[in-house]
Amino acid sequence: FVFRGFFFFFFFFFFFLLLLKVMSKMLEKVLKALSKDKCDVNLLRWDLNAAQIASAVEEFSKFAISMFDKIAEARESPSWDNVCGALADVETKFYVVDDILTYPQNVSSSEEVRNAARDADKVLSDLYVDLTSRHDVYLAFKAYEEKGDVLEGERKRFLDHTLRAFRRKGLHLEKEKRERITELNKKMSALGIEFRKNLSEDKTTLLFTAEELDGMSDDFISGLEKDKDDDSKYCVTLSYPHYHPVMKLCNVVETRRKLEFAYTSRCMETNTKILEALVQMRHEIASLLGYETHAAFVQEIRMAKNPKTVKDFLDDLSERLTPLQDKELSVLCNLKKSEEHLPDDEDVKIDPWDVSYYLEKVKKTQYNIDHQLLKPYFPVEVVTKGLLEIYEELLNLKIEETADPNGWHEDAKFFTVRDADSDALIGHFYLDLHPRDGKYTHAACWGLQPSVSLSGGRLIPVAAVLCNFSKPTKDKPALLLHSEVETFFHEFGHCMHQVCSLANMVMFAGTRVERDFVELPSQMLENWVWEKDALARMSSHYDTGAPIPDEMIEKLVASRHANAGILTKRQILYATFDQTIHTQSEANTASIFASLCDKICKYPSTPNTNFAASFGHMAGGYDAQYYGYLWSEVFAMDVYATKFKGKIFDKMAGKEYREKILAPGGTKDASDMLRDFLGREPQLDAFLESRGLDV
Repeated sequence: FVFRGFFFFFFFFFFFLLLLKVMSKMLEKVLKALSKDKCDVNLLRWDLNAAQIASAVEEFSKFAISMFDKIAEARESPSWDNVCGALADVETKFYVVDDILTYPQNVSSSEEVRNAARDADKVLSDLYVDLTSRHDVYLAFKAYEEKGDVLEGERKRFLDHTLRAFRRKGLHLEKEKRERITELNKKMSALGIEFRKNLSEDKTTLLFTAEELDGMSDDFISGLEKDKDDDSKYCVTLSYPHYHPVMKLCNVVETRRKLEFAYTSRCMETNTKILEALVQMRHEIASLLGYETHAAFVQEIRMAKNPKTVKDFLDDLSERLTPLQDKELSVLCNLKKSEEHLPDDEDVKIDPWDVSYYLEKVKKTQYNIDHQLLKPYFPVEVVTKGLLEIYEELLNLKIEETADPNGWHEDAKFFTVRDADSDALIGHFYLDLHPRDGKYTHAACWGLQPSVSLSGGRLIPVAAVLCNFSKPTKDKPALLLHSEVETFFHEFGHCMHQVCSLANMVMFAGTRVERDFVELPSQMLENWVWEKDALARMSSHYDTGAPIPDEMIEKLVASRHANAGILTKRQILYATFDQTIHTQSEANTASIFASLCDKICKYPSTPNTNFAASFGHMAGGYDAQYYGYLWSEVFAMDVYATKFKGKIFDKMAGKEYREKILAPGGTKDASDMLRDFLGREPQLDAFLESRGLDV
């Protein structure tokens, strides 16, 4: 027994040493590659187990600290290379290694690996806060600034933005305040990770009979799992492929009510506390830095510049939309009155579980468009092929699927992007389009490896698009709703922003632009899914191969303005809620959301729930910035109307768009890029027209 004990001890001891050696070689390979003159390969790997992730985190932390130590030591004799260049170098390495070790929390099929990646995220997030809050590093940068070297272009912007970031972390303040800000930033990082974990790991399931799912297609019901204890009941989760179809199509009011209640109650007990704690901490940091509110702190470096501009923008847009909203709500009330056989003189109110259902009814009754009948024309493989061909032609690219031995799942397809003229390698991306247990539950794009210069060479960018489209069934391929095609185009717009970037430093790579500009490239390309010629390229009936009939396309395009008032007001609600909680020191999020929903949307939120607890943007980097979706859409519609409307495959316009909007990344101010591309100041007209409003 004793001998066996010693045997197992030494076995695991030597196994652990071997594991450390493997991790050491992995990190050494990545860090060495990032120091070469040219690095046109994908350094990412997704085959690490939980123990390997933990080991690599510890090893990389030591390396990163040593790099920042060297920057601090350069204070006595500062230069571009040993201060600014050194920080740019370590930030690039941090970006790549961080993604290798933390991204699996979004995609791994192993719960153990996901948890290890989240733990890595917490450690590396804390480490990054510590490193970028070092007063000695700040003093090294101040010493270099005072040296007075003449810098131009991206180098000057890098120094200016780095010093600005140091000040926004309070490094110019006395020690006690600096330490408090660092402490709060660490706590907020951990809370944000916890908030997102709670959502991604939520496994809430409701059980319904076929009768309770009346109105749902046979295909939908056959794709549901049956309850293990009662095969007359079907399992409906809160994932997008379940929640949205049921809310739009199920004829049973009580089913929709139960599902809406569950959806807006997700993680309510835990995440409400987290969000409200985040609000308090954000306000405290803003106060320590001398700002009136967190929104004022955040928006100072955005296009909007201040909360008053944002408030005026949202209030003005809301006022313009109110007459249209009132008209649309009246239509919904009449539809409900008719469907539920209510007396003509009865005062009808719209409940939150009615909204999606009757919005879908409007499309069917007023525009004669049934999205379930469109769905067979959008097999995911056909849509993907057409989408890639459209982006190829528009941006002058060549895209082909290639093998990736280090992929994280068989669903994740890997693609290579080249310039169509020179055949030069531009970048890579993954498409991971279907749901599975533990996977990120929404649609999003990640930049996993940045496009940056390395000693005269270039690190090739890698991005990933995650979606949660319905899986194939036994009888049919995976089919998309038109709204899902639009989502696909949106996220792929972010992907191309990452891949086509030509910034020299990671600080400005890809989508690292002002947050209220970052949605423009994705929103602008959404317009293609409303164009007949583009639709023809990405659709064909899964069974017959027939194109979408012209009459159906015409009805679809005509329905684009359907419910524009109600839907835009919902976006204004989210943005106003965000602004409200981040312009005060503390917030009762459930009460505020309910009050604003009544005021802005003119229907109630679901009683005894809190949508804010599942509002991932509030813990995912969009705090005090959700208005950016509407703000950037103003510019997106202007760009589309000015440069592409009526000529969606114009190669010259596409080339100019790639060069002036995508390639610069954050190396220029967004307002300057827009003026350069448009040849004038941006205008609101195209956006208002897109909502069916008179200019």
